[in-house]
Amino acid sequence: MDYLLKKTLVSTASQILDTVSEQCVDLDFTLPDYCADMEKILKCSLEPKIFTRSFSGGQLRVDGASLVRIIYCDSDKLKIRCCEQTLPFSATFPVSGDSSEHIILTQTKPEYLNCRALTPRRLTVHGAFSLHASIIAKSVCDVFEDKSDAALQIKSDTKEIFELCEFSQETFNVSESIGIHSKSNVETIVRSELSANITDASLNGEKLNIRGEMTLRLLYICDAATGDVDRYVYVFPFTQSISAVDSDCKIRDIRLDVLSYELLLRKEVMTEEPVVNLEAKVSLSLMGYKNRTLSYISDAFSVSENTELTYNTQALCTAVTPVSVSTVIKPVLSLGDKPVSKILDIFTEQPSVNASVSESVISFTGKVNVCILGCTDEGELVSIERQADIACEDALTEAYTQAQISNCCVSSLSYRLGENNSIELRLDMHLSAIASNPYLLRQVESITGCGESAKHCVSPLTLYYAQSGENVWDIAKHYGACVNTLCDENAITEETLDRSRMLLILRA
Repeated sequence: MDYLLKKTLVSTASQILDTVSEQCVDLDFTLPDYCADMEKILKCSLEPKIFTRSFSGGQLRVDGASLVRIIYCDSDKLKIRCCEQTLPFSATFPVSGDSSEHIILTQTKPEYLNCRALTPRRLTVHGAFSLHASIIAKSVCDVFEDKSDAALQIKSDTKEIFELCEFSQETFNVSESIGIHSKSNVETIVRSELSANITDASLNGEKLNIRGEMTLRLLYICDAATGDVDRYVYVFPFTQSISAVDSDCKIRDIRLDVLSYELLLRKEVMTEEPVVNLEAKVSLSLMGYKNRTLSYISDAFSVSENTELTYNTQALCTAVTPVSVSTVIKPVLSLGDKPVSKILDIFTEQPSVNASVSESVISFTGKVNVCILGCTDEGELVSIERQADIACEDALTEAYTQAQISNCCVSSLSYRLGENNSIELRLDMHLSAIASNPYLLRQVESITGCGESAKHCVSPLTLYYAQSGENVWDIAKHYGACVNTLCDENAITEETLDRSRMLLILRA
């Protein structure tokens, strides 16, 4: 016979996809008629943008475009010029599992980009970027608990876990008209960078109100005749709400990603002031956790017959916490052989950082690319790329076994030209990670009777000399006796015997 067990439901998150794909970029790049001829390529950059992400039929599909930007010196004035082209891409990933509730996370990183000029107006571009795609699915697992049955002896254990209580993802658009309040005109945008961060989150009914800031950094040509450039930084707030229905939620993992953005340059009709229209697509993800004491069956047997037990394991989490660290790195980098007297632009590309934990300390290590556009004493334009190391630690309130980086960005950058043609940098960085303690819970999921046991055909009374350290449950299971009866008859109050003694074992 099959014994019926009582079960309860537990919500948890599991990763059903975690993969990286390399996307090639091959482009025959020809300058438009309105662009000046190339004398020297200064910087060739690749910026992947993600437009749509969809998961259905066991397949994840990601569509977007690669923006290839060429920054070069013209052959006439030897000043900075810029031209760009986009190349669409589409990537598909097979997914072993399926879920109606899921969160899609994507991250792109340029790996390499080679440019070769064939003529002053034509060049070939060959490169690649990595597309990291993951899907986190919400699932509900069964945990089996004790159910009163005179014939069954149940051993129940408890475990403190963090249960998933909030799970949602929304994609929203941000529109902003940005007036360039400066004396200089804006002829062409040479380089742009958009970043976003969360400043506050507050619960209002069934919605979590997110407030944050977006920072747009621009390098633009302010005089087409001379090729002079200028920089502009614009910071503006945004608000967005996301579903959050559990007021008992203790820990919230909130992730904000700028998927893509477009810039349109125009002029104000009345004032002729340059205006940049920004259209950005942003993804907001939420995973919330609360404490729960879980009771489950770790062992069982019948006092009337043999039993067969079936076990399963459930992946749960006993601790989880978001970690946010702000740090400053101050590398000193060489500018090479040619003396640089003026910095036209300096920026960083997406940092590559890993997170790890050792007991109650979390460590971040990685590298960040620093790109510099400068001018030598002789007026020659140069492009320099260097790498800076990232390393910092932070103390946690308790010990963890696993950490996963969730966000890494350079919030601000300042510099000073040093001696021996070097540059001293100050990079203010914001690092976010999720520290956790995963746990595999092994439990009894079914109990099946297999007929009368041979031990019930012998005397119902047994004298047994137990050794100190023996487990009462194991003794009762061996003789097919009721645990409570064994304890009552021998005045046992502990689970493990603290001394050797004679036990009287009665069977039903």
